[in-house]
Amino acid sequence: MDWIDEADGVFRGGGVKGIALAGALCGFAEHADKPVRRWVNVAGASAGAIIACYLAVGHSAAEMANLLRTDTPFKSFEDFPRGSKALGALSLVRGEGLAAGDAFETWFDGVLQGATFESVAKEENGSGRDWRLKLIAVDITNKDLLVLPDDLVNYKLPGGASLIDPDGFKIARAARMSMSIPYFFRPVELDHKQTGRSVIVDGGTLSNFPVWLFDIDPATAGRAPCRPTFGFTLTGGKGFGGGLATFAKLAPPMLKTGFEIFHTAQEAWDERFVSHSTRVRTVTVDAGDVATTEFDLPPAKQEMLMTNGRTAAREFLDAFSLDDYLNTFHQPIAAASTT
Repeated sequence: MDWIDEADGVFRGGGVKGIALAGALCGFAEHADKPVRRWVNVAGASAGAIIACYLAVGHSAAEMANLLRTDTPFKSFEDFPRGSKALGALSLVRGEGLAAGDAFETWFDGVLQGATFESVAKEENGSGRDWRLKLIAVDITNKDLLVLPDDLVNYKLPGGASLIDPDGFKIARAARMSMSIPYFFRPVELDHKQTGRSVIVDGGTLSNFPVWLFDIDPATAGRAPCRPTFGFTLTGGKGFGGGLATFAKLAPPMLKTGFEIFHTAQEAWDERFVSHSTRVRTVTVDAGDVATTEFDLPPAKQEMLMTNGRTAAREFLDAFSLDDYLNTFHQPIAAASTT
């Protein structure tokens, strides 16, 4: 099968370790024989959601790398009450989070120029409204995995009278929902149409690597995929970093257990889900010893992550064959996409 330079992409969460995935994207775009420069449908959880959003609104891999390395004020995302970790701890005790999360959302909304999901909507073809961008979040009140924006139709804004119109919902807000790391960021609240107030947290709590999102079940859809889906994931690295590592160590036993449960949930389900068809289409990048919330990451470590990403992408594409591609439903690519 002739090579095509477009694909769908799914990006794993991992905080600042996501810089490594930006490096892998650059490696895909720069490959001499098998470049992928156009990402048609994109999805992610947590930090992977940030990458997916930025690509979906029309930015390139190189712009993505530049954003994460030089134009992302990671340290400002630690928006503790009045800038105090101590007050953040009090906020956590009240059942919220160490940081508000507002600084990230404001910054990212500016980066995306206020884009809503309408800007990433597909042309309607009789099968209903759909979008090229999918983000994972978790409604812990209703114990439900959410795919945004699709599932927004079941919610109202707090105190709102009407259900949410996904087209009018800001992408930055959805990304904020997807990256609401439990205990670190304050959860987002929405009103479910049946059960009332719902607490929304980080999508990585249930599925940190939703590589299955764009796979089509031929039993229900009646067709095979027309382009590959590539997954971008991480290995190595740490959980909480910076001053938060100290906080996690000094936290009461109940909170320590909570941290451990969250990190286990991030890893265990997706690891169990991985099949042969997932492995052969997934790029795995070594995150070294970088921690998820190491927001003061020095330039040398940033470059290490970028280099690791490029290297992993090159080695993956060197060995990859479209003829051997299978998705979750063991379906090969039927034909090259022309749209």
